[in-house]
Amino acid sequence: MHLTEEKTRDYSLDNIRCFLMFFVVFAHFLEVCAPFTHSQLIYQVIYSFHMPAFVFLFGYNIKYSLRRILCRWCIPYLVFQSIYIVFARTALNAEVAFQYTTPYWLLWYMLACIFYQLTLPLFETTNRRRQIFSLVCVFAISLLVGLIDSVGYPLTMSRFFVFQIWFLLGYYCKKDGVLEAFSQHKKSRSSFVLASVGVLVLSVLFLSEAKLANGVLYGSYSYAATHSTIWIRAVVCLIAFAWIVFLFLGVKTYLNKKLPLMTRIGQNTWPIFILHGVFVKAIPVYCPWLISSFWQVVLLSCALLVLLGNKICHRAIDYIGFSWLEKLFPAAHRRKESCPKEPSYLRKRQ
Repeated sequence: MHLTEEKTRDYSLDNIRCFLMFFVVFAHFLEVCAPFTHSQLIYQVIYSFHMPAFVFLFGYNIKYSLRRILCRWCIPYLVFQSIYIVFARTALNAEVAFQYTTPYWLLWYMLACIFYQLTLPLFETTNRRRQIFSLVCVFAISLLVGLIDSVGYPLTMSRFFVFQIWFLLGYYCKKDGVLEAFSQHKKSRSSFVLASVGVLVLSVLFLSEAKLANGVLYGSYSYAATHSTIWIRAVVCLIAFAWIVFLFLGVKTYLNKKLPLMTRIGQNTWPIFILHGVFVKAIPVYCPWLISSFWQVVLLSCALLVLLGNKICHRAIDYIGFSWLEKLFPAAHRRKESCPKEPSYLRKRQ
């Protein structure tokens, strides 16, 4: 069984996941390190793609299961929300209340992923027109939600709506075999990748000149709070889409092999995500000299990936987060979930 999984595993996704996780850690350290030349521009470039790409990858790999949602997401969210609140109150002397409706900092991603999975049956379809209609509706909502000031951090509702388009896009790309189809048509893939590179070059110029507030890229604030407009968010979405095309149609083609260290880290990003927040919050308080220059931040980010991105930490985090409870439930639908589905582009249209 393990041998078959090893042979069929798509290592390119592991390698891209490692790449994205580095930028998650690096960007969080940029928030607390001493400023350096172009640090603001680098920070905004990273935030223009790293979370949309991660949400896309989550949607691409998702398998709907209520048992999995409960054991791998809901219970761990409650556990790590409690741990981070205790950490903030004791180690950082921060006045943080015990509550579970507003995620603590980076835990918004966990709560958003819970909601994405719960709403997935609403978008389940193999009909191309319905898929496109769903994507258009979700995209429209992601733009319109910025007009409502009351939708923000509570229940991570703003980010849920803003980033849902990438989750659904990733899910449909996997369901329809879009990436595989493009990989067989090199001219079409090359055209899309070249166009995305052009957009990315323009996006760097745009971010350097526009002087946007960081909150515009967070997806957690209204337009009024960030002094932006619906058109700015549309441009930000275009930039994120260009990055996704570049990564998953361009870079992915050259990374489909097992790379030393990088692939291993990409297979164990969960403990990095959960634990790196402790270091990002604690180091500025207790060891600020570790983040006083650009290269220190780069090396520290790489060190955390190596330190936390392994199976030992993964198992420890699963144990702390009670993810192992899933094994106690009968896997009644295991066979159904493990059966590969035929991509819809190979099926006859009804």
